[in-house]
Amino acid sequence: MITQTANRFNNSLAIDVQAVDGLRQLAKTSPEQGTKAAAQQFESLLIQQMLSSMRAASPVEDELDSSSTKMFRGMQDQQTAQIWSQNGGVGLADSIVRQIQIQRDPSLLKQAQRSVPLGVPGLDVASDKITAYTGKFKPATAKDAAAASALRNANPLGNAGKTGGNTPASAADSGSFMGNVLDAASTVADALGVSSQVLAAHAALETGWGKKPIKDASGADSHNLFGIKAGSNWAGKTVDVTTTEYVNGAPQKRVEKFRAYDSYKDAFADYAQLIKRRFSDAMGQGSNAAGFGQALQQDGYATDPAYASKLARVADRVSRMYGDATSNIG
Repeated sequence: MITQTANRFNNSLAIDVQAVDGLRQLAKTSPEQGTKAAAQQFESLLIQQMLSSMRAASPVEDELDSSSTKMFRGMQDQQTAQIWSQNGGVGLADSIVRQIQIQRDPSLLKQAQRSVPLGVPGLDVASDKITAYTGKFKPATAKDAAAASALRNANPLGNAGKTGGNTPASAADSGSFMGNVLDAASTVADALGVSSQVLAAHAALETGWGKKPIKDASGADSHNLFGIKAGSNWAGKTVDVTTTEYVNGAPQKRVEKFRAYDSYKDAFADYAQLIKRRFSDAMGQGSNAAGFGQALQQDGYATDPAYASKLARVADRVSRMYGDATSNIG
């Protein structure tokens, strides 16, 4: 059990900068308790990244959602992650503590093999398959390997912000979609000072090269390329979409209203107005996809720190598929 000192440390606010010094002092006076507290803090950081990744995977927020709202939402995620870790977490902290204890005293390995596996809690991995800690995870059986593969595929940190992917399924699948999107993007490229191919790449990233469109109840395409929600000031058509959002770390299903358009050209016209009002720093970037993405990211369009680089990779592929990205700059 963590002592009262450790409890006071863990119950502090996530943004308390003095907590780091408290952790350092705890590690000096009580290494075992310090290990536990540090493991919980590390787990809370990963939980925070998970929450951030979940938010990044959601469509773009309503245009009334300000940067201040996003900042306070991030602070709430920090505190939620810390509370979650302190109340059992996801089991990572306990696994870290056990592994460190075995490093300090290898004789504990046999005891661990007879009791609790060192793997991720919840996985059906027999305790007699646990191997000595080597610093690298080595699946003991095909069953363990399959479980590890499933974890890697489901890892929210590895797929953070992966809205639609960097590559199309095939040229045939994406060709028609990209042709229509490029035509529509060219109608606003000059007004925004951004290459139509960069704008089209943005649409490709958000929709998975057209494979993840927002549709209405009948299955008709809403032509909403950028996941723009319909706020109270939107008088146009809408579609209802069931989304999963996380409140205090718990998933909740919600029905959200998204804007609907008659065509991709209408979608880009509305998108251009949004860029001008909310993300004006992204204007005038020409064929600089990374700069365009970085400006969007800094202004709160995306929380994924790799968003700009992902957009740049998609734009590079679009450029190689359809020619010079500067060809549509006025």
